[in-house]
Amino acid sequence: MSSVPGADKKSKLLVYSIEECPVCGQKTKRAFVVGDYVTKEAAKCTKCSNQTRVSLVYAESSKPSG
Repeated sequence: MSSVPGADKKSKLLVYSIEECPVCGQKTKRAFVVGDYVTKEAAKCTKCSNQTRVSLVYAESSKPSG
C-alpha cells in the first residue's frame, strides 16, 4: 500500500513559469527552468523590449496516458 496519497494515479506534474513585464503588463507562460524563482529577471518583453520578471511558478497535472 502506498503511503503517498494519489501516487498510484501515475499523473505527472508539468512545471511552468509566468514572465510578466512590469511596464506593459504582458504575460508569457514558459516551461520552468531550474533556478527560476519569483522576482527573477527574465527575458526581454516581446511587446516593449523592457526586462520581464518571473511573477509565478506553478505546476499542472498532465492527464495519465492509457
